[in-house]
Order: sequence, then C-alpha cells, then structure tokens
Amino acid sequence: MGIDTIGGWPSVLRPLTQGGSLSVEVAGIAMTEILEGKASPAQISAFIVALRMKGETVEEMTGMVRAMYDAATPLDIGALVDSAIDIVGAGGSPSRQQAALNVSTMACFVAAGAGAVVCKHGNRKASSTSGAFDFLAAIGIPDDIAPEGVARCVREAGVGFAFARTFHPAMRFAAPVRAEIGIPTVFNVLGPLANPSRLRRQVIGVSDVVQADKMIRVLEANGARHVLVVTGDGPLDELALTGESSIHELVDGTIRTYGITPEMVGLPRVEASAIDGGDAARNATLFAAMLDGERGPVRDIVALNAAAGLLVAGIAPDLAAGVEAAHASIDSGAAAAAYQRLLDVIATIGD
Repeated sequence: MGIDTIGGWPSVLRPLTQGGSLSVEVAGIAMTEILEGKASPAQISAFIVALRMKGETVEEMTGMVRAMYDAATPLDIGALVDSAIDIVGAGGSPSRQQAALNVSTMACFVAAGAGAVVCKHGNRKASSTSGAFDFLAAIGIPDDIAPEGVARCVREAGVGFAFARTFHPAMRFAAPVRAEIGIPTVFNVLGPLANPSRLRRQVIGVSDVVQADKMIRVLEANGARHVLVVTGDGPLDELALTGESSIHELVDGTIRTYGITPEMVGLPRVEASAIDGGDAARNATLFAAMLDGERGPVRDIVALNAAAGLLVAGIAPDLAAGVEAAHASIDSGAAAAAYQRLLDVIATIGD
C-alpha cells in the first residue's frame, strides 16, 4: 500500500504537527516510502522532526521497525533465531562521545565464551570515537562479509556480526537528512530494534530511560521473548559501574522495571574516567589486555554487560551469576577461544 492511498504526505504530517499520533500501519507506510527512496529530503526531515517534537509512540516505532524488516536483506540463522542473542548499545551517550569503550561488542565474545550464541547487529561510529565495526576492523573482523557468511559465523563460531549497511541498505536514503539536521531522531533507536536475523533475545542499551520504556514495548509487539533494555548511570547506553542502572525486562510477555548497582552483583563502583576507551585502536589494545587476564574496570564493565546477555540467553539465572560466568569465560580462555573461532571461520569464507 503506497502513501498516495492514504492521502499522501499531508495526511501523515498534518496530525503530527497537531500533536496527534499515527497508527502502526500509517507509520509503516511512511517509513516504506522513505526506504524505497520515494520520499524527498524535505518530507523525510519534516516527518522525523515532527515525530521528535511530539514524541514517538510505541505504535509509530513498531510500524517503522516492521517496515525496516520488510526492506532488509534477510539473515537466516535457522533454528538459532530462538536462542541467539544480541548485545547492542544505541549510542549517543554524552559521556562516551570523547572516549568510547566498545563494551557491548567486547561483551559478545565473553558471552560466546560462556556458551551463548551471539548474532550482533551494529554499525560504524556516528557521534562517538569508536563504533562496533570500527572496533571489529581493528581486531581483524571485516565489515564486508555477505549474509550467508555472517550466518556461517553464527552457526560455526557461535558469534557473528551483521553490518547494518549490508542488511539495511535502504536506510541510506535517510542518512543525508539525518546528518544535515544534526539532532537525535527516531532513527537513532530503530537500528537496535531491527536485528536482521529477527532473533528474540536481546540486551539493548539506551541513554534515555523514556525511550527505554518505549523500546521494550516495541520489542514485545514484534515478538521478542526475553529482552533487557538498560540505561546506565551517566547516562550510558549500557549497564554501568559508576552508579545505579535502570533495567526494563521483558520475559514472555511480562515487563518489569528495576534498578541494579555494581555492588548488587559483586562488582566495585568506579569513577567514570576509569572506564574510558578511545579510538578503535585503543579499544583493541584494551580488549587484548582483558583477554590476556588484565583485571580492572574494563574487564568488570564488559563482564557486567556480558552477564546481561547470559541472562537473556537462559544461561545465567540472574545477573550476579552471569557476572561470575563472564569472569570465568575470560579467565579460562574461553572468550579468547570464541574470538579465535570467529577469525578461523572468516578465513574460510569464500573457499
């Protein structure tokens, strides 16, 4: 159904400018128009700014994510769709823009070492010093792996990484507008909600607790089984060591909200500067040191966020047990082995 069947862009924009909201269907139609390259820059800009000014609803976000799924390049991981996990941060944490630490990406290897199957969806940096795929490139993992190759990594190595630009190429139509207007919009949170494998278990970090509540409900509407949407002290788009983190948890249709502190899971509280990262090369050095056994805040924050992944994977019964399992993954060499398995599988892709 095209946008002309509902009266064109005026029928979408008019209610938004008057404080009204769109249905799941209408929001999806508008998003499809953007993803098919049929919307002008002016129409895209008007749409996303109007949404931001009045506040995006769960229904609007749900319709937009469904349109993204429909336009995406499929990532078929077979039966693993029910058990695989994603650990991802939405980005945009003010305190991370100058010294980003790739916590969620490092945590993926630790979770894989502890027995989770990981299929992470990510991108290169937008506003921070190092995005997921900037860091991955620095540790030898390319961003040009074809969809079947990514699926092989997930199946054979137990961990794989889906580059957003490969699986959501239609988002390129909105990219210039997003860059030019220079403010956060709904597009900043859509990516983490649209893992192309459509897996049902995720940990998503977002620095805005209001968005966290909306995101968990979008995930519920789109079939998620066990999800944590977390906002760390700071605010951070990950579980934090500096203070209390807010957690929205969805388990089989039931949502609850609670907070945790580092002390509640057996970890020390630290100053924010203790977990500073930097550019991709700096983060690669920190990752190697962690795998080699270096202890401290970097290891602890990675273990904490890996613990969240182990919780949604059903491997750990709670976050405290997950932290113990994450530390064991690092200390035993299992996390390093997961990383090496991935490199080994990548080396055979194309053979």
